[in-house]
Amino acid sequence: MLWLAPISLEHGKGHLMARTIVGLDIGTSGVRAAEFSLGRHRKPALRKFVTLPLPRDALRRGVVVDQAAVAQSLRALWAKGKFSTKAVVIGIANEGVLVRQMDLDWMPPADFRKALHYQVAEALPVPVNEANLDYHLLDEVEVTDEHDGTVRRVNRILLVAAARDVVDGFVTAAQGAGLRVTRADLLPFALIRTAASVPAEHQQAEAIVHIGADTTSVVVHSDGRPRFVRMIPSIGSNTITKALQDRYDWSWEEAERSKIALGMHSAPVGETPGYEHPAQQVVTEEAHKLVAEIRATLEFFISSASGSETLSKVLLSGAGSWLTGLPEHLADELALPLEWLSPLDAVRVPRRLRIDGDGPAHLSVPAGLCLGVGAA
Repeated sequence: MLWLAPISLEHGKGHLMARTIVGLDIGTSGVRAAEFSLGRHRKPALRKFVTLPLPRDALRRGVVVDQAAVAQSLRALWAKGKFSTKAVVIGIANEGVLVRQMDLDWMPPADFRKALHYQVAEALPVPVNEANLDYHLLDEVEVTDEHDGTVRRVNRILLVAAARDVVDGFVTAAQGAGLRVTRADLLPFALIRTAASVPAEHQQAEAIVHIGADTTSVVVHSDGRPRFVRMIPSIGSNTITKALQDRYDWSWEEAERSKIALGMHSAPVGETPGYEHPAQQVVTEEAHKLVAEIRATLEFFISSASGSETLSKVLLSGAGSWLTGLPEHLADELALPLEWLSPLDAVRVPRRLRIDGDGPAHLSVPAGLCLGVGAA
């Protein structure tokens, strides 16, 4: 049985684990692996970074459905990258993972962890003995019962529950390629580590939006402490491709090429768009839906947060975020500064390795996975 990695967002504290580790991001559109050399007092050093596409439908909605195809792609990835280790940390983000804020009766840490299964059983979509559980302590607070006015002390936590078969699918595929999975980690927490590895000028909350092929993750953190996590299944760049395919009866490859070539149309407010091709209207409409979902998610966080809550900026990540016109439209809709999430300030990159173009976008998750090694 493989448990989720401890939700620690700091690198290099506690016992030092393997000095060389590979962060492995298995996504719907491809597999990405980055090998890092770890040191206790220095930034991790990037040694190798390789990406390869995955056969279509090897993953569906972030879940491995063809383990043999994934294993074959991983073997090809290791042959191409010539990695020096088969020890990997994998990232998980799909609808089989529940992330929820909860208030649970306060207990000393050791007792709280032992009792966690019993306290959260009714909140889980699967039987508790079929889930991997972990949590991140947000705060210890006193709450007043609205009926009898009694006050009780609670642990306010961010609960993470992953259906065991969802995690096992990734592990089995990796093992089929001869790899040794040392940890499974939540992809949104890897993004937070990447973002928080560079000291910020302020402690104000910032959002991270990671647009994948068929899952979009929206995360809010303050100085590396998670505040809010939502993984939105069946919404990503593939949603746009599928809409084109359905509208014009194109092959998947034709629809994907058209999406990339046309991008979104960005007409000024109040003007009638002049589309280059009717398909660009489909791309634009679907991208608007994606942005509207992201905006609604962040508005929910702000409205439900205690006290006055604002966001300082949005960090954008994921291959789906590179659609022409999408970053600008997202920034306009959120009325916030937007920057690209890049791990290049958090790691040492030798001159012989060139990470340019959209490379940093693909490196953010593998880097964040490795930044957590040795953390707890």
